Amino acid sequence: MPIPRHSAALPSVQLPVAAACAGVTELRVHGVGGTPPDAVLGDLAPEQVSGDAIAGFFRTSDHSPDPEGPDAGRHVEVYSWGGLTSRSKVRVLWLALLPFLFANLAGWMCSVRTRRSGWRFRLHHLTAGLGALALTVNAALILVLLSADVLAYQTARAGLVVHQWWLAPLSWHGIAAHPARQVLVGFLVPALFVLALVGLASRSWRYESVRPPYRITARHNAKSRQRTAATLPGGLADEAFWDGEGSVRLLTWLHVAVIGGFLAIALSVTAKTLTRSPHDTGLAWVAVGLGAVTIILAVCHVVLDALSTPAGLSDTSSDRSPGLSDRLRSGLPLLLVPAIGAVIIAGVFAWLQPGGPARQAAELPGMTSVTGWTVLAIAVAVAGVLLSTLLGLSGGQGTLTGGPWVTLMLGFTILNTVMLGAVIWVAHLVGPVTSNAVAALARPRGEIYIPDVVTSGVPLVVWAAVLAGLAFVLVEIIRMRLTRQMRDGLPEYEARAREVMNDQQAQLKPWYRSGCEPFTTDGEDAGPARADGLSWQRKIARAQFLGHAPHDSTWLLWALIIAQLVMAVCVWQFHVRPPVAIRNIGIAISGFVLPGLAAFLYRAWGDPTRRRTLGILWDVGTFWPRSYHPLSPPCYTERAIPELQRRMWWLHDNGGHVVLAAHSQGSMLATAALLQRGCRPEGDWPALITFGSPVCNLYSWGFPAYVTPDLLTPLAPGQPARVATWLNFYYPTDPIGGPIALNGPEARAAVNQHLLDPAECLYVYGQQPPAATKHSGYWADPRVWSLINQVAAEAGQHHPADGEAEATAAAAAAAAALEAAAAAASTAEADQRSPAETGTA
Repeated sequence: MPIPRHSAALPSVQLPVAAACAGVTELRVHGVGGTPPDAVLGDLAPEQVSGDAIAGFFRTSDHSPDPEGPDAGRHVEVYSWGGLTSRSKVRVLWLALLPFLFANLAGWMCSVRTRRSGWRFRLHHLTAGLGALALTVNAALILVLLSADVLAYQTARAGLVVHQWWLAPLSWHGIAAHPARQVLVGFLVPALFVLALVGLASRSWRYESVRPPYRITARHNAKSRQRTAATLPGGLADEAFWDGEGSVRLLTWLHVAVIGGFLAIALSVTAKTLTRSPHDTGLAWVAVGLGAVTIILAVCHVVLDALSTPAGLSDTSSDRSPGLSDRLRSGLPLLLVPAIGAVIIAGVFAWLQPGGPARQAAELPGMTSVTGWTVLAIAVAVAGVLLSTLLGLSGGQGTLTGGPWVTLMLGFTILNTVMLGAVIWVAHLVGPVTSNAVAALARPRGEIYIPDVVTSGVPLVVWAAVLAGLAFVLVEIIRMRLTRQMRDGLPEYEARAREVMNDQQAQLKPWYRSGCEPFTTDGEDAGPARADGLSWQRKIARAQFLGHAPHDSTWLLWALIIAQLVMAVCVWQFHVRPPVAIRNIGIAISGFVLPGLAAFLYRAWGDPTRRRTLGILWDVGTFWPRSYHPLSPPCYTERAIPELQRRMWWLHDNGGHVVLAAHSQGSMLATAALLQRGCRPEGDWPALITFGSPVCNLYSWGFPAYVTPDLLTPLAPGQPARVATWLNFYYPTDPIGGPIALNGPEARAAVNQHLLDPAECLYVYGQQPPAATKHSGYWADPRVWSLINQVAAEAGQHHPADGEAEATAAAAAAAAALEAAAAAASTAEADQRSPAETGTA
């Protein structure tokens, strides 16, 4: 019999949910992988009380606290946000935008030194924006090489058009025997690619269209901000951080305009060089001029946007009146006018070129100069990112060294190896391929010409990445196998074992074994027990090693990039040519890597374990707003965090007290939701429980300028962020979760709760020794839930005072303190009004 599922949220209207919200509500936020609500709540028939079919809030089916259960005295809800990232299997197609995702992440990875310096951060913002534009142009360039050069020009030149049905448009009446028109047909593929990107981007804007809740003040207006989130001086604490629909739209038009200008220049230059006809050359120069103006204006906008960014974290210049950059930003869609005009004029020029024999060359005439100048511009952009990264290197201990440049280069290498591998695959599909320009022009049999730097460089770069990855894995395995002593917990295990053994009766002591030093009775042979204990210690020591291993990926990233760059230089300068077998395998890997990964993800969607493992990297990558590359996969947190804030506001206004219990990636969502005090009601004092939290272990490591102790310290108890309690649980074997970095040892000691994993080393004779639970054991750990029950029982009973108010009250006289308390009480009473009454969005 199927378990009934109920929803109290009506699909066609928005009505208040008929559920008791008063009292304490434990609001759980799951991690990656899309854990279903029934699994998180332990209820086979949870009821949806808010949200929709993609993401929403679910409550245990009785809508009331269970007086006899483990959650006694409180309601229990879960925010099920997994549908935003892993609901549909079709979302594996977002992998095609993986290089753009890395370009967006590169912008967020600047160091603390860079973020705190005005000129360094402006330089970083400038170079990261230009690097993202260069990556977009790089993708357009390879598409032109594939469609206009290989498919349109070379297949016609080699007489291979009739061999493929999908090349039939090249032999249509009015196009055949007109080389410029055939090239024009080839340029339609990149144009369709641009339209597909626009359609995809417009569909993904629905995430950014969810606006955060806030009380309307003079700072806010009816439209979402146009300044990117990366330039907000408050960072994650700024209440407009997750209100990015306007900025994403403008960045999208910027990139589309640049692609249009590039395509117009490439089409005009190649068509003019191909025919060498004096007909209508003025149109070609007009198209080139408009395309160049479009690209120059786009670059100027990036420069002005970088120059107008705040000077540092303490700069409040974002609150000033709109300046020149803001007015230019609002007019950014006008860049599409010269871009579209340039494309149309270039197309008309190519169509008007006369037919007949064209200039014979192995590759599309004029394409060499277009490629050369484009590659030079891309190299300048990448060098700028490298310079900015080097200027911010010092003072970055415990973080991803050189993160912006390494991550951007990872995006470039993935894009070029995959797309150039596809060029080689398609060339082999339409006809024989050669790297000899003379052989390509031989008659009567024509061949497709692919330069040797591509046919040899792509497979060798792929092999460099494979070998670097294998070397890293081998080194890590050897280090793990050599690990024999635990980094953490051995004295605690021994003390706990002695305590338990001393409490046992004499007849029960022989049943117990310890993973540490063997506990035996007099006269018993300790040899087997000691061997078992040493084996258990090695196993836990290796689990602790794996818990600290993710930060070693810094060396993996640098090894990948350096190995690939060395191999590319060897092919380019020294003309290194691999054996045929090595070359073919490398090309096969480059062609199968993304489709194979997409197929694996598609199958993994039905396996929660594999989906959770792969979802960690994806959910971290799409956590940050699209402030640098608008064509990266959508940022799910633009919807998730405002929804979480709105639900907490609703519970507060209905007399409830919230205890946020968040695991893994949910910890980052919960923390980010509480950081923005302007998006929370006055007088709320939620409690925060995090376990397996990547807030510092991952985010402070990869994004040190935006997740800092200065940002997180206000969330500690007694600090200005109005959080009653914050407890953070972590295991030494957890590769994702870790302690929270706060200012002051007292704050760190009050928040961080270090738990041994496993909880103890004792086990019963004949059974398996206790195993480490690593990242997922918190949900079943009684040590975690005993403290959560204690926090929930105390929620709403005591509101800690604000740190500044507490210090003022301590210094004031008794009479002044009484007056201040009376004034604070009347203010708090006035602030209990609902968001609707105070004009909240």
